[in-house]
Amino acid sequence: MTTPPVENLPASPTIPLAPDLRAAYQALYDKIQAAIDSTMDLATVEALNAWQPEVEQVLTKDEEYRLSADTAIFEALQKQIDYTNDGLKTLRGQIASIAAHFALAGDIIAGIDQVLSFFPGP
Repeated sequence: MTTPPVENLPASPTIPLAPDLRAAYQALYDKIQAAIDSTMDLATVEALNAWQPEVEQVLTKDEEYRLSADTAIFEALQKQIDYTNDGLKTLRGQIASIAAHFALAGDIIAGIDQVLSFFPGP
């Protein structure tokens, strides 16, 4: 399944969330948790810990609205979605920056390996 570019997503999703959008938020929550559980990188953990609860709030508020169809909950959910999605854009940028550093490090290591390949020895 391909993911549409963020720029192509509707500004205001249907509330309650469509099943596929709700599933996407749940999958994102699960992926963030798996990443938190599998990394020791403090910057990554801090960035993920900042936004995982916000994703969870979207799911919680959606469930509350499904149960009550209350206007105040509708507005709270809309605000939470907007806030969370803005934060997710920031998180995406942070992760892309971290990934770029890994790519740069890989290039440097490859260059070091190339140089060292000319020098036999232990």
